Amino acid sequence: MKVFTYFVEPASYTLDLIKNIYSKLDIPYVFIKNKSEAKSTISVGGQEFLSKKPLFSKFLFVFNIWKNHTFIIINGYNNYPFILTFIFNFFSVKKRYIASESDTQLKIPKNVLKRIIKRIYLNIIFRNKYVLGFAGGTKTHKNLFRHYGMKEERIFLMPMTIDNQKYYHDKKTFPEKFTFLFVGRLIDTKNVDLLCERFITFFSNKNAELIIVGGGNNLDRYKKKYSHDKILFKGSVFGEDLINLYHNSSVFVFPSSVEAWGLVVNEAMSAALPIIAHKEVGSVHDLIHGKETGFVIDSWEEMECKMLELYNNPNLCKQFSENAERLMKKEWNYNLYEDNLFESFKKVKEWL
Repeated sequence: MKVFTYFVEPASYTLDLIKNIYSKLDIPYVFIKNKSEAKSTISVGGQEFLSKKPLFSKFLFVFNIWKNHTFIIINGYNNYPFILTFIFNFFSVKKRYIASESDTQLKIPKNVLKRIIKRIYLNIIFRNKYVLGFAGGTKTHKNLFRHYGMKEERIFLMPMTIDNQKYYHDKKTFPEKFTFLFVGRLIDTKNVDLLCERFITFFSNKNAELIIVGGGNNLDRYKKKYSHDKILFKGSVFGEDLINLYHNSSVFVFPSSVEAWGLVVNEAMSAALPIIAHKEVGSVHDLIHGKETGFVIDSWEEMECKMLELYNNPNLCKQFSENAERLMKKEWNYNLYEDNLFESFKKVKEWL
């Protein structure tokens, strides 16, 4: 069985995945785009980018990949490699299997026209017996494929993972000053403004600080509006500097209300941090709910309550920390990804 993979962009977590899984299995790949906001110092040999090819060369490349492989994995389901591959397969007598790898949660569009278009399109592709669903999580991510007609036997967990080992340390020690940490782009849906407001109101007179990591359109505005000696805006931080911030924090707070997954939660948990995350963050279903690794909040009042609860309860912080680290070391890691990938290979071989 010949396998090929289309990755969207050379983001840091993608390069880690290639290095730790795909390269070891000798699975060839290509990037659809040649740039990523999730920067990395990692370099994986043989990188190729569709975005650098002329239009006809892109078409020809996708056709040849479809023609010469039996199983094609594509990140997403609405990009041109997926659409072209699906069309080639639809009109061919000799079928290939196509997997759509997605971290998208099931969300029904409020706009009626968008809802109708999405239902028609996804029903056409997800009901096709040669299309598989690679879901980033076990709950709302699998529900996306189920809702639009994909049969259960063709839906596989392909967990959203990072290189957890980068963030491990020998023994978690909590800083003397209780440190809340946020990492992410400073855009409106991350709700960093609300986090800053709640922190100023409830922690100004406590031995605590809030560290905000990330760039974005709101950075300068937030730095001026929330200028406070206990709120530190670090801007964009990468590599060892970012890992050190994880290691020297007490709790990770992620109040984003629009988040397909949120790999920063994986990073924080691998660094043994308790988590406070909004219910709309996709990772909470697999990494927090029922895991005793942190709190899932659905209001800003609840966020401040949980921040205070962890501040006032060092034993609970320690328990969540140990559970988070254990989950990332024993369960949610590249071993799980590889096991599920092999399971999909096994099924496709049976169906061929």
